[in-house]
Parts: sequence; C-alpha cells; structure tokens
Amino acid sequence: MNDSTDPLAPATPVDNPEIDEVLNLQTGQISNVKAFISQHRYDDFISVRMSVRENFQKGNYLYACALCGTPVYVVASPDKKFFFRHAHEDGSCTAHTRGRLSLEEIRARKYNGQRESEAHKRIKALIERSLLADSNFQSVAQERSWRAARDPKSRRQPDVQAESNRFGRIAFEVQLSNTFLDEVASRRNFYRENGGLLIWVLGRFLPEYRRLMVDDLLFSNNSNIFVVDDETTKLSEECRMFHMRCFFRRPFRDGTAIIDNWSEEIVSFAQLTCDIKTQTAFFFDYDGEEKRLHDVIATDAEVERERADQALRDEFLSLLTATEEDYDIQARWDTLAAKLESRGIPIPYHSQDSGFRALMFSILSAKEGEPVGWKFQKLIQVANQIFHAHKEHLLAFGYAIKHYGRTSTLDTQDKKGIWTRRRAIIREALHGHDPDFLPNQLWLPALLFLFPDIGRHVKAYIDRLDKRLDDF
Repeated sequence: MNDSTDPLAPATPVDNPEIDEVLNLQTGQISNVKAFISQHRYDDFISVRMSVRENFQKGNYLYACALCGTPVYVVASPDKKFFFRHAHEDGSCTAHTRGRLSLEEIRARKYNGQRESEAHKRIKALIERSLLADSNFQSVAQERSWRAARDPKSRRQPDVQAESNRFGRIAFEVQLSNTFLDEVASRRNFYRENGGLLIWVLGRFLPEYRRLMVDDLLFSNNSNIFVVDDETTKLSEECRMFHMRCFFRRPFRDGTAIIDNWSEEIVSFAQLTCDIKTQTAFFFDYDGEEKRLHDVIATDAEVERERADQALRDEFLSLLTATEEDYDIQARWDTLAAKLESRGIPIPYHSQDSGFRALMFSILSAKEGEPVGWKFQKLIQVANQIFHAHKEHLLAFGYAIKHYGRTSTLDTQDKKGIWTRRRAIIREALHGHDPDFLPNQLWLPALLFLFPDIGRHVKAYIDRLDKRLDDF
C-alpha cells in the first residue's frame, strides 16, 4: 500500500470544506480556502500547517473564519486532504467543523491505559547507548523531566536527553505511532522557548509509505528525518561518535522544472546543521539547494530571453536600415511587427511610417555620431530636422545624445549657434509640458525594448508628468 503524497504535487483541499473563506489576520486579506490550499505545494503546505499550529498555541492567531471571526487552524483528513477548523464552536457560525469529541477527549481515549511498546523501549535504549559512546555528550538520561525556565510547573519528559558540547541541551523523541500535530507543535514550542533542540527519531522510514504524522516531522525539518537502529548504534560505539541514519530529499534540475529523489546516508551528529529557533536539525540542506537550482533556472531563462530579445533587435535594425532591393523586406517587417505586438510592443506594420522611422533614425544617428536613415552629411542636420518636423522625438533624441556622448559633436557642428538657442527652447518647452514637445507614448514600449536606456529616461519624464496631472 502506498500512503505517500508526492511532495512536489499541489496540496489538495477537501471537496466541500465547511469553512470556505478565511481571513488573514496579518494582512486582512480574505481567501477562498480551496484556492489558498491548492496554490501551495504539498511539502510547503505541511510547513504552513505546522507554523499555523505553533502560532495558534502561543495565542498568535494567523487565520480566522471569514464568517464569524473565530480563529482557525489547518486539519488534514485521513487521505491527506486539508481544511480549516474552528478553535471552538458555540453554534453561532453556519460552518460546523468539529465532531462531538474535543481534542482532549480524543487524546484521552487514545492514550488511556496505553503502555509503552517494546519497540519504543528498544529504540530509546539504542539512542542512549549511541550517546553514551560519544564523549561530546554528557548527562545522557531516559525519561528525565525537563522543566521550563520561567514556569517550573511546565515541563516535558523526553524519551532521551543529553547535553551537547556544540549544540547545548537536546531532547530526542521516539516516534513509532501517530501523534497529534497539536502535540508535535506543543513540544517544538516548549523546547524552542527553553533553549533546547528537539529531534524526532523513527524506528524505520519508507519514502513510499509515509503517514501524515511522518510528513509533519519530515517537511518541517528541511526534508530530513532520522532513524536509529542496530547498525547505526554499532557504528556509534565503534567510532565513539553518535551516528544516525538520515533520509532526505535531494532536488535535481529537469529542464526548467525541479524534481527530486530520496537519498539515505548514515551520518554523525557532528555533520548536522542545527537551529533552535526553527527547531531543525538536518544533514542535507534541501531548501537551500532547491533555491539555488531555482536561481540557476531563472538566470538561464533570463539569458535565453535576452538572447531572443537581442535577435529581435538585430532583425529589427537590419530591416530598418536595409537599402538593397529586397522584395521580401516588407513581409519580414510585418512578421516581426506581429511578433512584437504579441508581446505588447507595437510598431507600425508598414515600415515606411515616417514618424516612427524618424524616432528610430534620430537615436541611431546619435549612437553612430553621424546621420543614419537620412541623406544628411552631419549630425547637426539630423537635430535640426527633428526640431522642424518631429518635435515629439526631441526628448528621446536629447537623451540619446547624452547617453552616447555626442554633445560635443553637436557643439562643434553648431557653427552659428542655432542649435544652442533651440536647445534652450526645447528645455523650456519640456519643463512647461508644451503639447508639441511631449513624447508620443504609442512608441514608448518599442523604445524601451529597442533602446532600454533611452526608453527608461523618456518613461520617467512621462511618469512625472502623469503624477503632476494626478495631483492636479
């Protein structure tokens, strides 16, 4: 029987949850429960469920029923489908999420008269033997009370505990049967608040057969889980160093996706990374490796997007400046225009649009330091042509002149000072938002795509203008 859920699969809500909307008490956002659960991966939602329960126990409620405002927490059905349950029900809400028995009554019935199994005793003994073999651990003991620092009446009695030279006080709990998530969260909170580290130990682990309780322990511990058995105990005693068997997920890249598989290693306790704040102890950093792989995929995707974008830019400039007799230029241009339009970058389908071409040629002329697309001899002639016929392009042209370092070229060619006087006129007109000088926003997406540095400056000017109009 396979009782495991693919950790990378979407979390599954119950078909008809009684509470169909929850309120996020931090953000005030109301979410549909089925959509909220389904947007998480299964392994991530297990961690969410643990966080909600830990905070719930401390009175830090994260979610509430959107109908009645009662705090809620996450519950799972036997087939690992999730829903939200009221903290308490008095009949005032139309959503009914609780059975006739309370959590305390269910716990009492489950544990009433239950004796510790021989298997449980055996694994406790193996842990104790393993710890006693390692001089890095002191005060090793079974079933000794651990009292809270602030409240002596609050205490726990871990299966085995020890003092570690490196990690401080550690509690080991053997887990062979189902345990309420409420109890798991309670123990994690207790040891965190009292400066201790809690480590759960199993008698065995089968990745293909994982109960929900095991998933709660596994996915809240960076996808690592530990087993102590005869082999690890023998190794601990031979090496005089505490060893455990660690099962962990290892992510791999599969194209643009992440997949993973299960690995198993016997590791020394000294090899673990431990964190009291998060109550984690792990050998392999699944979360860190998964993030690294996602970053690599994102970087590669960005490189590929830039490569494709540059190919489109190169094709555009090739067609724009083509001078040879090529009867398919128009068809190629329109094909390119369709590609760009699908990405929200409009350019005219007819390549002879004079206004658009003037904008492109003005920037290319500034880039090259000499006329491009016009039968002029000097850059100053391009500047004067833009002033006479295409004032809406003067802002972009001016930024291009500065960006490509052509200011001195224009100054040298401006023998009569005409451009100097016109530059003052342009500056005043742009400061005054003269409509004749305002950029044509239709071509802004193309400007941002083809000449990003120039486009960003033009967009910033337009944004400032829009803000001024909004304020007005």
